[in-house]
Amino acid sequence: MIRASEVSVRLGGRLVLSDISLSVGAGEWLAVLGPNGSGKTTLLRALLGYLRHSGSVGAPANIAYVPQRPEIPAGMTVVEYVSLGRARLEGWGRESERGRSLISQVLDRLELGAMAGRFVTDLSGGEMQRAAVARAIVQEPQVLLLDEPTSALDPQHRVSLLQEVDRLRAQGVAVISAMHDITLAAKFADSALLLNAGTTALAGETTQVICDPAFVETFGGGFKIAFVDGLPVSLPLK
Repeated sequence: MIRASEVSVRLGGRLVLSDISLSVGAGEWLAVLGPNGSGKTTLLRALLGYLRHSGSVGAPANIAYVPQRPEIPAGMTVVEYVSLGRARLEGWGRESERGRSLISQVLDRLELGAMAGRFVTDLSGGEMQRAAVARAIVQEPQVLLLDEPTSALDPQHRVSLLQEVDRLRAQGVAVISAMHDITLAAKFADSALLLNAGTTALAGETTQVICDPAFVETFGGGFKIAFVDGLPVSLPLK
């Protein structure tokens, strides 16, 4: 569904991403992990074609992207903002009955229905993040790219939002998400790519990557990996 081979990116003459390769098929979820500044966002933007890069990327045309800090358009309501996801398929203001029904369903599932008429500029950070994901979902993409989609959310909404993404994955959507929460990564993602200073440090099944000794070393140590209810968590060293 989406493949990258030896993708490298230079910004300001500096190599910030070096020879990254990945392959994510329909119905698969890849978590991109790594310290701040390791190249997670750069990789997503390169996959989208937003950044000039060497190497090759193969992907379908219908890709939805949720940035870490979505642009907040003035004068637009929540339902109008989410409806932008249908514009690519049906045209702005020309949503089909099915499209309008999908928008309503997604707003309700992400607990945004009651605020559909509010301006997006009045939303909290977490509410705006959910609205951005809702916009991506109603686009019915073949590939969904998420950059830290739960960073502004409380624990309850983190899980419910990722459950909505998992619903798409079950329908055959390929998902790539940059994430910091290793527990949620292990719960939802089939595989993981660990970046360190713009290079691939580890790649493989998610829990195996997280439990590899090199994972802790990549983050500079100071914590250990333990398991709670079958899922990995990071605990400070005593």
